[in-house]
Amino acid sequence: MKKRKRWWRVSSEPSDDITVQVTRRGENEVEIRIRGETYTIIDPLVSMLHRMGVEFAGYDVPHPLVEESVLFVRTREGDPVEVVREAIVRLEEEYRELSESLKRELKRISR
Repeated sequence: MKKRKRWWRVSSEPSDDITVQVTRRGENEVEIRIRGETYTIIDPLVSMLHRMGVEFAGYDVPHPLVEESVLFVRTREGDPVEVVREAIVRLEEEYRELSESLKRELKRISR
């Protein structure tokens, strides 16, 4: 019997649906297919993973007309899925700080 692959829905907004599927998993590596996103989120995520010191982080966009990416991560130690989750949390924090900083600056210069 063929094992069914699971997809996870990331957004609650219908127009912003991003689905995530772990397509291959090893002890220290993972391949994650992401539908509904290409460079906008994946590039900063890979950059954050590099800053966190993973052994390898990269991605592929299999077709330029299809919003789908494949993220590859290999860690030196630890669960690669947990490392990706932590990278996402860190990016959220950075973007939140950036947003607050921009709002303060826009408010300051609009006086």
